[in-house]
Amino acid sequence: MLTESFHASGTTTAFPGATQETWSDPEHGLHMRVTGTVSGDIYCKDGTSYTSAPLFAAALRQRGQSLTVPDRLADTYVTSTTVSGCGMYYRIPETVRAAPDKDGPVNGKQASAFETPAGSTQDVYYLEDGKLRLIQVESTRAGRTSATTYDSFGTSFSFDMPVADKTMTMDQFRDATSVS
Repeated sequence: MLTESFHASGTTTAFPGATQETWSDPEHGLHMRVTGTVSGDIYCKDGTSYTSAPLFAAALRQRGQSLTVPDRLADTYVTSTTVSGCGMYYRIPETVRAAPDKDGPVNGKQASAFETPAGSTQDVYYLEDGKLRLIQVESTRAGRTSATTYDSFGTSFSFDMPVADKTMTMDQFRDATSVS
């Protein structure tokens, strides 16, 4: 999936009641939009991730940090370098094991299922038979469930990364927000 463009959409375990839509194009990078009680965008290209400040703050709040984001940062993105590259947003972990009891049709395509070992998080990855491409993921985390479907393989998607004057490092973000 690093070399072929795709689109994905579905629910997310990251934020209660939210949905997410992703466009990935090897030439342009990755763009993910989260919509719900928490909304925002994530971009990623060449190992740099850009998360909209309100979405970044919401993720921190879920981890117990209370902070206030000034209105002037509403259209700013917090940058970070991703050790595993932009594929971290859709990569299948090496710990998955075949789950033949879950093999079957997914959105009209025959798929083989692979699941993560049992634990507090559980993911089932469905790969299209004969093409070995991800076509659906079902996840359970902290009591939340989600399902994401992948499609539009090979379709070109064009979008622009956030401009430099609308980005800030995590340290700059911490300095610009009030934490309580």
